[in-house]
Amino acid sequence: MPARTVALFEAQCAQCLRLFAHPSLGDAAYAQLLLCSGDGRHHAVLDGFADVPAQVAALLPDDVALWPVLAALAVPPTQSHWTLTLHCPHCGAADPAYQQGRRCGSVEVPMACFAHPADGIAAGVAQIIARQ
Repeated sequence: MPARTVALFEAQCAQCLRLFAHPSLGDAAYAQLLLCSGDGRHHAVLDGFADVPAQVAALLPDDVALWPVLAALAVPPTQSHWTLTLHCPHCGAADPAYQQGRRCGSVEVPMACFAHPADGIAAGVAQIIARQ
């Protein structure tokens, strides 16, 4: 599975007050987003220039945001789902007290992947739009 090396930064959860390291693409990332699982234990890099995101963008009406739809279409981690927000890996809260603390290394983060065959993308997008 393709991956990208990204920097790790210190964060603290405002709920459980525990410190944790999380990957960050930084301010220089263009058309890329970091997905975080709902339990905070998994991350994936979403590349907006890849084939599936381009197909999805072409299907979306102007009033529907691209990134949440892509997060919903990406293959989720086991027993979780993708979100666009940072979650604490200790308690799962999406409430960081801070998230760009000191740099504490780097990590390989897998690229987000999509299981839908090409003809299933349109159906998946239609379902997501209907739920909004």
